[in-house]
Amino acid sequence: MEKGHSNSKNMLLNSQLRELIKRNMQLQIINQIAKSITLEMTFDEMIEDVAVKLQRIISFDLMNLCMLDHGELLVKRELPKGTTVLKEGTVLDPQISWAWEVIRKRHFSIRTDIQNDGQAYTRDLKTIGMKSMVIVPVIARTGIIGTLNLGSKNVGEYTIDDANFLQQVADQLALLAEDARLYREEISLRKKWEDSYKIATVLMQEMEKRNLQLEIINKIAKNITVETSLEEIAGSLVELNKVVACDMLNLCFLEKENSIINNTVIEGGETQDQSISMCFVFDRVNSGPARVMSEKRIIVRPNIFEDPYTFPEDIVLAHLNIKSQIIMPLFVKGESIGALILGSHEPFSYKEEEIVFLRQVADQLSLCIENVRLYSEESMSKRAWEETFKAVTDMLIVINRRCQIVRFNKAVLELGRARNIIPQVGQLWYEYFDPEQYDHVQSLLKEAFEKGQPVNKRIHLPNGVIWDLSSYPIYNKDSIVNEVVVSIREVTERVNMEAQLIQSAKLAAIGEIASGIAHELNSPLTAIIGNTLLLERDAIIHPPEKGKLLDNIKKCGERCKNIILKLRAFVRQEKYSFEPINMNDIVEGALALVAYEIEKNNIRIIKNFARGLPEVTGSRQHLEQVLVNLLINARDSLQDRGIRNIYLTTGIEDRFVYIEVRDTGCGIESEHLKKIFSPFYTTKVMGTGLGLSISQNIAEAHGGKIAVETEIGHGSKFSLMIPVEEEP
Repeated sequence: MEKGHSNSKNMLLNSQLRELIKRNMQLQIINQIAKSITLEMTFDEMIEDVAVKLQRIISFDLMNLCMLDHGELLVKRELPKGTTVLKEGTVLDPQISWAWEVIRKRHFSIRTDIQNDGQAYTRDLKTIGMKSMVIVPVIARTGIIGTLNLGSKNVGEYTIDDANFLQQVADQLALLAEDARLYREEISLRKKWEDSYKIATVLMQEMEKRNLQLEIINKIAKNITVETSLEEIAGSLVELNKVVACDMLNLCFLEKENSIINNTVIEGGETQDQSISMCFVFDRVNSGPARVMSEKRIIVRPNIFEDPYTFPEDIVLAHLNIKSQIIMPLFVKGESIGALILGSHEPFSYKEEEIVFLRQVADQLSLCIENVRLYSEESMSKRAWEETFKAVTDMLIVINRRCQIVRFNKAVLELGRARNIIPQVGQLWYEYFDPEQYDHVQSLLKEAFEKGQPVNKRIHLPNGVIWDLSSYPIYNKDSIVNEVVVSIREVTERVNMEAQLIQSAKLAAIGEIASGIAHELNSPLTAIIGNTLLLERDAIIHPPEKGKLLDNIKKCGERCKNIILKLRAFVRQEKYSFEPINMNDIVEGALALVAYEIEKNNIRIIKNFARGLPEVTGSRQHLEQVLVNLLINARDSLQDRGIRNIYLTTGIEDRFVYIEVRDTGCGIESEHLKKIFSPFYTTKVMGTGLGLSISQNIAEAHGGKIAVETEIGHGSKFSLMIPVEEEP
C-alpha cells in the first residue's frame, strides 16, 4: 500500500516536473523570441523566427497570421507555403470566419476535434485534414491588430496551457512587431527628413542662387537710368560673374550704319593684345553677333573647337583660351539692337539654367537700352524744340486749362520788359494784356480748348499796335486738349503797308479817272478859250460891256485849264522827281486844288508869304500833296466854329524853309496828339487815318519833318519844314 502510494506520489512529482520543464522551456522560447527579433527585421522575418522556435515546444502542421487592414482581416503569412486554404492575401468573411469571432471576443479559442465540429468556419480546415486548432488574438498597445493561428492534424493536440503560452507569444510578437513598425516608421521619417533636408538644402542653394540672379538683374536695372551711357551699361554687367561662368563678357550694339560695335566688360586674355578691344567691330554678316541678330535666336557653343558654327572672331577666342560661349540677341519690339556674349575657359559651362537666366538678363538689358535711347532721342528732340521755341521771333506762350502761363519764349520776355509787364510761369495769361483786350484773348483760348482747332484773332492795342493772335491746341495721350500754344505776332507795319498799298491802288484808280476827266474837259475848255480869243479880236462888233464878259470867260477857262493840269500832275506822283522849288509856289499850287472847297464852307484863307525864300530841293507834286492834306484837316477842324480862318505862313528858320498852316479850330486832345501820325488812326467818321502818316513819310523823304502845336479851343498849327541845301 505504501508502495502504491509512493508510485502515485512519484507520478505527481513527475507530472509537476514535466510542467515545470515545459513552463521553463516556454519562458525560454519567449525570451529567445524577444532576443532574436530585432527592430531591423521585417514582419515576415519575425514570423519565420517565431515559427522555428515554437516548433521546439509545440506541434503544428499549419501556422498563419491574420492582420486587420483598413477594416478587413487578411491572411498576411502562411506556413507552410502553398496551402489551398487560408493563403496569403485571403480576405476572411466577418460572418463565418473563426478568426473574426476571436477578434470580437478578444480571447483565444481552441478546437480539439475539427472533423466532428459542425461549425461553418471549420469547413475549409477539414479539407486540408486539420483536426485541432488554436487561435489567439494579437493585441498591441493600440488595440487588437490580428490573430495567430496554429493547426494540427492530431485530435486534442492543444490545451488551455498551450493557448495561454501561445497568447504570451502573440503578445510578445505584437509588442515587437509594433516596436519594429515604429522603428521602421522612425527610420522612414528620418530618411524622409534627411531626403527633405537634402532637397531643402538643394532648393535653398537654388533659391539663394536664384535670389542672387534676381538681385543682379534688379541691380542692373537700377544702375541703368535713362541718363546712363552705353559704356556704363556695359560696365554694370560685371556682377554676372557671381552666378555664371564669365571669363569673357562683351556687349555689342548695332549702330545706324549697320556696324556691330563691341563694348568689352570682362577681358578673357591676360594682355590687351589678347582681348577683344572696346572699339572692335564685328563682321556684319558672318560674325556670331550678326548671326543671332539676323536669326533672332540664342547660339550656345558648348565646345567651340568642336562646334559646327565657325565665326571670324574664333581666332581671337582661341588666343583668349575661350572654350565655351553663349551669344544672346537683344531685341526691342522685335527688332535686333545688339548681342550679349559670354565666354568661359571651361567647355560645357552653360546649361539650361544659365541660358534661362541670361535670357532674362538680355530681356531686361534690352528694355533698359531702349529706355536710354528713347530718353536720349526725346532729350535731343526736346532740346531742339526748346531751342526753336526760344529762337522764334514771334511771341509764343503755352497756356494750360486754368489759363495759366506754362512756358513762354524770349520774344515774350523782351516785349514784357519793354511794356514793364514781366510774364511769370503760373500767371493768368490774360493779365499780360490791357483790360479792354480780355474778352478777345479769352475767347481765343476758349475756342481752342472747346473746338480743338487752331483759332486766329486780330486785336488793336490802345497805343496803335496791331497783334495777330493764333492758338494751336496740344493734345495729351488721351486725345484731350490740355494745353494751347498761343502765337502773337506784331503786324502793325505789315497792316499799315497793306493799307497804304490799298490806298495807293485807290488813289491810282482815282488818278486814272481824274486824268480821263481832265482829258475830256481839256478839249471843250480849249475851244471855249479859243473862241473867246476870237471874239475879243472883233472888239468893234461887241460893245465894251461884252468885252468884259469875254475877258471873264477867258480867265475862268484858263483857271479851269490850270486846275486840270495840276490835278493831272497831282495824281501822277508815284515817283519822286526832285527839283529846285520855291515853297511859296507849293502853297499856291495846293490852293489851286482845294481853295474852292475851303472857301465854299465860309472859311477865310489868310496868306502871309515871306519874300526871297531860298529854293529847296523837292518833289513838287508830293509836297503839294502834304499841303493839301494839311489844308483839308484844317478845314475839317473848323466845322461848327464861329471864327473860321486858315492862316498860311511861309518863312525860314535854322536852315529850314517852312510852310505853316494854322487854323482857329477846336485843337487836338493830348491823348490823340501822340497818335496822329500813326497809320489808320483818325478821329474823323469818314477818315482813313492815312493822311498825316503819308505826309510824315513824304516830309522825311525830303529830310524834313512836320511839327505840331495845338491848344484846346483855339486851334492847331502844322508846320512842314524842308531843309535848305547847304552851299558847297
